[in-house]
Amino acid sequence: MAEIFFSCQPVFDNDLEQWGSELLFREGLENKFPSIDEDTATSRILSANFLACGGKPGDTRYIVSFGESSLVDEIPLAMPPQSLIISITDDCTPKPEVVSKLRIYRTEGYRILMDGQAMVNEWRNYLELVDIFSISMERSKPSEWEEAIEQYSQQVFLARKVEKQEELVAAQSSGFALFQGYFFERPQIKRSEDIAPSVMSLLDVYITVNRNPDDIDTLTKIISKDVSLFYKVVASANILAKTKANKISNPRQAVVYLGVQALRRLVSLLIMSNLNHQHAHQLQSVSLTRATFLSSLNIYGGGAFNKDEAFIVGAFSMLNVMLSKPMADIVGDLDLSNDVKRALIGKEGIYGQLLSLCHDIEHANWNGVVHWCNQMKLNDRAVLKEFEQARSSTAEITASMQV
Repeated sequence: MAEIFFSCQPVFDNDLEQWGSELLFREGLENKFPSIDEDTATSRILSANFLACGGKPGDTRYIVSFGESSLVDEIPLAMPPQSLIISITDDCTPKPEVVSKLRIYRTEGYRILMDGQAMVNEWRNYLELVDIFSISMERSKPSEWEEAIEQYSQQVFLARKVEKQEELVAAQSSGFALFQGYFFERPQIKRSEDIAPSVMSLLDVYITVNRNPDDIDTLTKIISKDVSLFYKVVASANILAKTKANKISNPRQAVVYLGVQALRRLVSLLIMSNLNHQHAHQLQSVSLTRATFLSSLNIYGGGAFNKDEAFIVGAFSMLNVMLSKPMADIVGDLDLSNDVKRALIGKEGIYGQLLSLCHDIEHANWNGVVHWCNQMKLNDRAVLKEFEQARSSTAEITASMQV
């Protein structure tokens, strides 16, 4: 059981009634900023505050920060739109894939919050996506924003860092509708007990949902064996099914209700929540490149190997580094073919040869590349072209991870 610490600072409306709260991950009771990356922090907040609440988040609104990676991975969709305000981090840029996802979130009913600087930086051409602008009273006076508040009358303005009565009065008279700061209440550091699902269970679900997404029986069986995963899947289904008359009470109901896409998002969130490696995004990028590359070689291999299994070999090839555990311990009990296990543990068999080929390309060992291509009767030029395409497509997908 892990202790999750987070800062909870209320937000008030014009009647000084609590409108919602902002949640920020913290290292401990001292209100220190976390040393882990933004996406891991976000995942832990969501896991502890939504999935650990038994599926009863109530009508409270929570402002939660999301970086580019979490936005592109559709992590917000694992949470109910009526309870979640998506706050865009300052380092997030309007890449096409990010803008596309934000449009989806707004269509689904989520509200989006950005810093007021969005009006003058690269986001200025996408302000129709913003529902709430946040302005720090520490950096500017409320009166400086009167023109903007009038111009963007369809959006709501949040005054942050309100510390004095006169600042509140000035912000109200200038047109601000939401307020936050020490004048009302200092942020409280709260503690939440969060039991993380087994990594093995998460990987089992990941494999099954990608290999046999319609196999409800197997998914239910895996989820039922892990108490924490059981709880979080059922809780997630109940949160998203707030209007459903009958409460969802078992994994089968939850899996059927969530569907493949929502279950994938939930598992991604939980896996990310469990990872705390400073190079996690880089390792994930390498894994995705390998997975894409190895599966693409199927068209040259004359049917000698399975495309889906080649993808899994690449995707799982860095798990031992990510989880700091021997590969044999990780894949030993997973529902993988013996060929896949042999490749991951000892680089044996056809998939092991593919993995060795990939490793030699990564390290510019051209003699090794020629050796493996000859061994598997592959055209080395075509192979290198496929690797570059895999690396390029991965770079586009993971550009927000800053790898």
